[in-house]
Amino acid sequence: MAKERHHRVCPVWVGYLLASPIRTLLQSPQKILAPHVQPGMRVLDVGPAMGFFTLALARLVGPSGRVVCVDVQEKMLKALMRRAHRANLADRIEARVCDADSLRVSDLAGTIDFVLTFAVVHEVDNAARLFGEIQGALTSRGRVLFAEPRGHVSEQAFQESLALAKQNGLHKTGPVKIARSHAAILERA
Repeated sequence: MAKERHHRVCPVWVGYLLASPIRTLLQSPQKILAPHVQPGMRVLDVGPAMGFFTLALARLVGPSGRVVCVDVQEKMLKALMRRAHRANLADRIEARVCDADSLRVSDLAGTIDFVLTFAVVHEVDNAARLFGEIQGALTSRGRVLFAEPRGHVSEQAFQESLALAKQNGLHKTGPVKIARSHAAILERA
């Protein structure tokens, strides 16, 4: 099972492509995240790879906010932190290596205002547990931006993931339009 899991995780070399500035032509992190993230917020970025969205999150939360990034790949997080240092945003970002079966964020229970799960859930073996851990980390008014790539994840698979989210205390409050993605905003039930 662990071998199968490793095969499903985005290879590190793809992280360089995902962090490319050219990607902003289709998916602008600022435009996608600005309606949801305010200064001073505590944000959880699940599976950030090399931080395509993370740097925008750090700018949006400002000096009084915090972005906690969790990823199973330490190499991705190290590259993310190098980018954060170059952008003078590293003091707002905490990078954590998580396990294949747990985000390891129980210490954040009830403290997270916003969670980003962008092109991650399809890589996880136990999406129900993932949604449960996310729900546990959220404040009572916390929100989740859940997005999956259309070319990689079918509409049916996305709807199944939404059903798992609902079973774990997160309900869909509305769709979000993001190029080449299935996307929804989730809140605590």
